[in-house]
Amino acid sequence: MGMGRPWIELYLLLLIAEKPAHGYELSTRLEEFEIPIFSVGQMGNLYRVLSNLEEMGLIASEWDTEEAGPARKTYRITTPGLEYLKNAEIRIGRFRDNINGFLKRIEQLKKA
Repeated sequence: MGMGRPWIELYLLLLIAEKPAHGYELSTRLEEFEIPIFSVGQMGNLYRVLSNLEEMGLIASEWDTEEAGPARKTYRITTPGLEYLKNAEIRIGRFRDNINGFLKRIEQLKKA
């Protein structure tokens, strides 16, 4: 089963809630969840997801010009973004319970 966009959005929200970060840092931190790093050619996809989250008001960004090199956009979670994560936790908990029930029934079939 692949990792769909809604899951990527949730993982990004979680990572940004833990620590504000720029896009490239987020792409490497996704490895913690065994989500493939967005390759250079796919970084545009990551930025589209981040842009969508920003349009939804779940994250905000600002340009970081203090470090050497080109300016980078740093993303931070917003209050609505934190609320969205809390609601996702409830939905995912229900989903987990359904999956556990499904797996138990599969185990029963194996024993039959």
